[in-house]
Amino acid sequence: MTTTRPAADVERAHLMVRHVTELYYGADAEEAHTEVRKTPLDTGLQRVITSKLEVQPQTLMRKHRDYFGNVVHHFDVLEPHRALCITAESVVETTHAIACGPEAEPDRRSWEERWAEYLHPSPFVPDLPEYATIEHRVTPDLGAEEFTTALEELGAVLKRDFVYHPGLTEVDSSPAVFFEQGGGVCQDFSHVALGVLRRARVPARYASGYIYDPATDPAQSTLRGASASHAWVQAWHAELGWVGLDPTNDKLVDWQYVRVALGRDYSDVRPVRGVFRGSGEQTLSVAVEMTRLDR
Repeated sequence: MTTTRPAADVERAHLMVRHVTELYYGADAEEAHTEVRKTPLDTGLQRVITSKLEVQPQTLMRKHRDYFGNVVHHFDVLEPHRALCITAESVVETTHAIACGPEAEPDRRSWEERWAEYLHPSPFVPDLPEYATIEHRVTPDLGAEEFTTALEELGAVLKRDFVYHPGLTEVDSSPAVFFEQGGGVCQDFSHVALGVLRRARVPARYASGYIYDPATDPAQSTLRGASASHAWVQAWHAELGWVGLDPTNDKLVDWQYVRVALGRDYSDVRPVRGVFRGSGEQTLSVAVEMTRLDR
């Protein structure tokens, strides 16, 4: 069962994503070992048409899927280098549907057992009393339509009560910092939404990827987090399956989103992680470009 929102201007779209990560070491790194999650997922809501990953300096790459089904590329650079450039380019067909129904494969386990890892605290989503201060009415026993409406209401509350402000938090900040500062970035909004939903016994997982902004003039954009990797949450419902909510933008996830990785929280989906051996200080540069091809 595929569920869509009414009155869609776009039912399907072809979106091209170019995501470039550049690492500079200041001095020669003798070696580096890196894993990358930048390849979009094939799901019932999107289809990967093309995808490629390039690395400079060139090296052999190995690919596998992690525990959550995400595509992971791993590579080693075993020669001195001062910079590492990782470029991912993909074309993805997306749909306006917000959910594609429960999994077709039968499972004798209860939903609490099947999705236990998305019901409990995780490294970046500890159990905090502050979650109880967020007004919402999402519960696992709501009907399908009421469930999506309640998710939208939760997104509206988070957007109303907290500010989107890069610099208030760090990449490894706890949701406690988000509450203290009164805001943060998409990662923080998503971690807090996960904590609220899990506290309500709704299975919820972290999604990373990209959001396409139709506005050609940044000054006219109404979307937050569209110029970089983006994050949102997926909440599970017995009839709908996984439903995406972008709490940063108070928006159900639709054709504008490209899904790349899923996990319990950000710790499971980092686009790039690794180690290097050298005396230089690492700096990072990231650029994301999205283009709609079917206009």
